[in-house]
Amino acid sequence: MRKENPMSDEEFGRRLLAPLRDEPDGVPAIDLPRAMAEGLRRRRLRRWSSGAAVVAATAAAAGGGALAVSSPPAPPPPPSPKVSVVPTSAPGPIGCRVTRLPTDGVAKALVTGGDPSGHYLTGRLYPGTSSRKRTVIWKDGAILAYPALGGSDASFQDVNGRGVAVGSAYDGGEKQHAYVYRDGAVTRLRGGEAAAVAINDAGVIAGNLGPGFAPVPGRWASAGANATKLPLPAGMAGGEVAGIAEDGTIVGTVAPAHAEGTGYLWLAAGNGRRMPLPTVDGRRATFFWPESIGGGWVVGRAVFDTPDGLRRFTSMRYTIGTGTYERLAADMNPPAIGAPNGWILGTVLDTPAVLAGTKVVRLPAYQKHRRYVVSSFSADGRVAAGYSVDGGTDTRVGNLPLMWTCA
Repeated sequence: MRKENPMSDEEFGRRLLAPLRDEPDGVPAIDLPRAMAEGLRRRRLRRWSSGAAVVAATAAAAGGGALAVSSPPAPPPPPSPKVSVVPTSAPGPIGCRVTRLPTDGVAKALVTGGDPSGHYLTGRLYPGTSSRKRTVIWKDGAILAYPALGGSDASFQDVNGRGVAVGSAYDGGEKQHAYVYRDGAVTRLRGGEAAAVAINDAGVIAGNLGPGFAPVPGRWASAGANATKLPLPAGMAGGEVAGIAEDGTIVGTVAPAHAEGTGYLWLAAGNGRRMPLPTVDGRRATFFWPESIGGGWVVGRAVFDTPDGLRRFTSMRYTIGTGTYERLAADMNPPAIGAPNGWILGTVLDTPAVLAGTKVVRLPAYQKHRRYVVSSFSADGRVAAGYSVDGGTDTRVGNLPLMWTCA
């Protein structure tokens, strides 16, 4: 297992969530303790085309890092599939350039999601006043709309190729509700407390139902349909959706009561499948946390809890058709986002990069910014998006929405 990114869960959570703090003037629209708890619990995932999809949620830890944990030892898992090294795939992107997305004069903003075509991006703005819009949709690098979700901590988490976006916001009673934006209007989805996190081009929406501290996976057959719970395997009390494929397959995690989850697939045919636990350097993983799906692969991290109370991670790719794992040539901070051609977008030592087989292609930095989070990768691997996190709450330094385009 590599230890290229020695960053604790707490540090990465703080860095990832720093842009979510509102400016000091006005009533804060986000509860930071709740955001930190949610951020450290969730793993961010994205959805891509080519028959697979991924979700958006916040990353819990840096790839290759280590931190103290007090989790009870897991029971011995069944034999895991053979692990190999990811072979060389298509040559990496070339001629890449970075641009700052427009924000109508707002200094602090971030990108929260994107569609497989690379045309649409979603984001949040932090103008420092409640009178300004806080959610934004870009199309081809230009502002398309400022659709307001009408609650606090509002954010779109995914958008499809038709520009239909899904997300969630908290009401005045601190309950989270799911929303969809289509045809220029925002509509609240049915189902009570919920968070919509992924949508495919057919308009099927996947998300988490119930309160955020005890979610169960669910789906909406359409924007106007009732929410339905996804079946859980025996012994599992809950879970979180990771995304939805164009064929309707849903990915995420399942977990027993009061415990962490591991990877699971709800196949389009109606049956479910637990993702097996890989073995790396002779050690079997405690969990596998998926971060993206595309081209028949799941990209994520193998999680290893050690007897000395440390937790370490190894970036891996899982082939759905064969049930086998490949170890990536470099560990990436989450989320690692896969494209159907085999390229994988992520951050290596805090800098944005595309992994093409064993080759790491670093994307250009924006001015002198050094630290980034990625959040969108087009299906052809030519358009990536994310944001810088150099400045935390300092709007003079960081938290800028960015887009990379490659030849």
